[in-house]
Amino acid sequence: MTQRLGVALSGGVDSAFTASLLLSGGYSVFGLHLLMARTPEARLKEEHARNIASRLNIDLQVLDIVDAFSSRVVSPFCQEYAAGRTPNPCITCNRDIKFGLLLRMALDRGADKLATGHYSRIAEQPHGPVLQRALDARADQSYFLYSIERSALSHVAMPLGTMLRTEVRFLASQQGFVLGRSSQDICFIGSQGYRSFLAKHVAAAAGDIVDIEGRVLGRHPGLHFFTIGQRHGLGVALGTPAYVVYLDAHRNRLVVGEEHHLMRDTATLHQVTWLVRPESRELLLQARTRYRARTSAALVSLTGDVATVHFQVPQKAVAPGQSVVFYDKDTVVGGGIVAKTHARARDAES
Repeated sequence: MTQRLGVALSGGVDSAFTASLLLSGGYSVFGLHLLMARTPEARLKEEHARNIASRLNIDLQVLDIVDAFSSRVVSPFCQEYAAGRTPNPCITCNRDIKFGLLLRMALDRGADKLATGHYSRIAEQPHGPVLQRALDARADQSYFLYSIERSALSHVAMPLGTMLRTEVRFLASQQGFVLGRSSQDICFIGSQGYRSFLAKHVAAAAGDIVDIEGRVLGRHPGLHFFTIGQRHGLGVALGTPAYVVYLDAHRNRLVVGEEHHLMRDTATLHQVTWLVRPESRELLLQARTRYRARTSAALVSLTGDVATVHFQVPQKAVAPGQSVVFYDKDTVVGGGIVAKTHARARDAES
């Protein structure tokens, strides 16, 4: 019997090519588009999704999840920034919306699986499916997927994970799909940028900018406008390049220092989740601290749902609120959210 797949059509070229690829493979395909905001940009994406579905001659269902998206993704994002942390809303969206709410909606509508345009792979193993890095390392999106439910992997297809993104874009252009400029912007922020979005949604409280010894150097307009590791736009001078080292939400202080002050040996993670169940309380894994960061060997010590990560090579600008993701070769093992970090001894004493 022909397998029926629901394809998450965002309106972009990757999801469009995913639907086309599955159709050519003989699958029965229908489209699902998530309306996550009632803005001109969101309506334009919906129009693009409708045009793609029409071009491919497949049914498209537009699902209004504006309220759910706001409460589960946008509001927590703003709350985290207000608390002086740096959240990653794409990870929350993948867990709760795309591979949570949307997956359930797809299965309820008769899909055998939900297919997406993510650049990651799902591989069958004797103990069940596992999530793996994409073949194209530069396009790999597995970092954003570590916290989805393990049970979801049996009901998800990611056919682009075995392809190079340049290949996908070439073939898509050959099929007549319009190749828009790739964007790294968070979808609900769009062209307005972080600062404008946060200015509208997070109450600003000005405070002091201090160096690592507590000397006042200037004033900041609100901690949520800054991230750890930021160098530009600080408005202060140390005599050497200055970086945001710490967001002191308790005292509303922006702490700046030199580049070496950003290095961290250890991170404590909470909300730790596993796609591959750990076999011991001490694990030697590869850890990635940011989407574009290289993986680094780390010893992971577990206590309940808390993990302490000891990096073999100190990592730069590990920010509370961000995620550290664990890999075993190409397989995504799990990860968690940074609660706090620990500096190298010589920097902690400086």
